[in-house]
Amino acid sequence: MQSILRWSIENSTPMDSAPSDRPPVERKDLDPAIIDLILGKPDSEQMKEDMAVALDTKKSEEERINALDHLEMLIEHIDNANDLEKLRLWEPLHFLLTADSSTPKVKMQVLWVIGTALQNNPSAQDVYLSYNPLPVLLSFLDPSPSSSASIRAKALYTLSGLLKHNAPAVEALGKPEAAGWTKLRNALQDSSISVRRKAIFLISSLLLPTSATTNEPAPPNSLRIEDDPNASSSATAVTSSTTNILLPDQRPAAPADPVFANSHAAQLRNPSRSSTSTLTLVALQEHNILDAIISAVTTPFPHGEDGENTGSDTDFEEKVIHFLHIYSVTCQGVLSKSQKTQLKTWIQAEKQKEGENRLLEKWNLSRQEYAALVGKLL
Repeated sequence: MQSILRWSIENSTPMDSAPSDRPPVERKDLDPAIIDLILGKPDSEQMKEDMAVALDTKKSEEERINALDHLEMLIEHIDNANDLEKLRLWEPLHFLLTADSSTPKVKMQVLWVIGTALQNNPSAQDVYLSYNPLPVLLSFLDPSPSSSASIRAKALYTLSGLLKHNAPAVEALGKPEAAGWTKLRNALQDSSISVRRKAIFLISSLLLPTSATTNEPAPPNSLRIEDDPNASSSATAVTSSTTNILLPDQRPAAPADPVFANSHAAQLRNPSRSSTSTLTLVALQEHNILDAIISAVTTPFPHGEDGENTGSDTDFEEKVIHFLHIYSVTCQGVLSKSQKTQLKTWIQAEKQKEGENRLLEKWNLSRQEYAALVGKLL
């Protein structure tokens, strides 16, 4: 601190001297390290340094993980996340997921970085999708010694960031070479209950409809009533000052607001890009995912490292119930007769065991939501 104070005094302008007393002189003795110490390095420089450490196989696993952890903290800021492309960091980041030098812990940290960069960021989603990442991300969902339950759960976090509100990515998920829906279906019976919870939550999020419509008020002159000689005197009195009729659907379209280059520009230019509900509805039927979800809650598959937990999981059960409400009530999805019978029998058994009030609390449903769901099973 003493050296910094001495430097600042030596390089300051006296109070009684005017700026024009002497011409500006370029200082060549300024130590960049001191400037960085005072102002801090730009985030872009820190991001490049973090990536360099993460890629350096001579560094210890802990050093690489710490660098990725710091990078993840930086890209929580959406501008920094978008700078990944400008700094050409997406390619090496994705490379670390498959590099032989990447340990499972390093790969898990990379998945975390990527997932954070993609969250609610259409621009980053589009850039990362161009690297065809789905086959690699989905490969982590297969249980193996190198793909622990923690890595599988983190892979679902990354997939969630890529797929949510991103119809092009969901379309790619359904391609045969990706087999994404099959992977998600299998995740519903994963030995880790955490993976199951994340899988059903992701499917529910993709199924939930989005709407680009708005309820904007009509312009003051948009509902004009034409003079009608056959109209009643009271109607004529009200409308005598108007000369034509312009229905809401005949209104001239309002000029579109300009779309500026930012992280949500792609979504603003094409609002349908965020709609994944229809694609998900089709996939639920084509890949037998609906049957898998119903079976997962009515006849729970044992979970735990050795399958020691045979009972139901309250959190998973709640998420399945909310999925079924979205599917059958919100989306008006069709349930087969056997599916209705299976669900109705299970719900009646749970109601007898828990009591209706306790069941509603357990599933976090209002009475109206419960009635609407049960009504779809009749």
